Amino acid sequence: RMVPHSAMRKSIASHMVQSVTTAPHVTSVFQANLAAVLAHREANRAAFEGRGAKLTFTAYFVRATVAALQEVPEVNSRWHDHALELFEDAHIGIGTALDTGGLIVPVVRSAQTLDLFQTAERLQDLTARARASKLAPNEVQGGTFTISNHGVSGSLVATPIIINQPQSAILGIGKLEKRAMVGAADRVVVQPMVYVTLTIDHRVLDGFQANAFLTKWVETIERWA
Repeated sequence: RMVPHSAMRKSIASHMVQSVTTAPHVTSVFQANLAAVLAHREANRAAFEGRGAKLTFTAYFVRATVAALQEVPEVNSRWHDHALELFEDAHIGIGTALDTGGLIVPVVRSAQTLDLFQTAERLQDLTARARASKLAPNEVQGGTFTISNHGVSGSLVATPIIINQPQSAILGIGKLEKRAMVGAADRVVVQPMVYVTLTIDHRVLDGFQANAFLTKWVETIERWA
């Protein structure tokens, strides 16, 4: 049977085709240990909720992304034929699946100015209003970087995740799962791990920059105090 396309699906399809025909996509894959984040979240979740904000993993991912963008500012950029436009503000879009189908990307504006609580608060508000179709147009525009937390629906690795044009890269975070890892003295220990990917526009960025970004991102997550 034929199911007519919704206006949103047509818009997504057009945007995806435009992105892959514009930018050569290349993906780097790392993995991150979330033990420190899990411990911090367990110790602080009740206090955050008492102040009105749900402490989600995405809030930590946004903070780590800010640190990585500051480490490798070329990732927070836009390609022009005559020059690379670098952005001082980190306007971070969060890919949000809708119950009715489709995807929307609300933007956490100037994320570099926020702390963890403010990030959690902003995410809670944006996500709730996105799923209720109550976002203003400017709240889904002007992003300079995007996070796709595709692991919430069970995916381990997704590659390449299509870049949200005219941005230069997109971060993908897979499903959190316990894995056997080799630790000190070659001892095998069980750790909470996620695969994390950075898909880049190869016109803008090279592999060493993608790896530097992911190295900083993983370091921030694994050393969370």
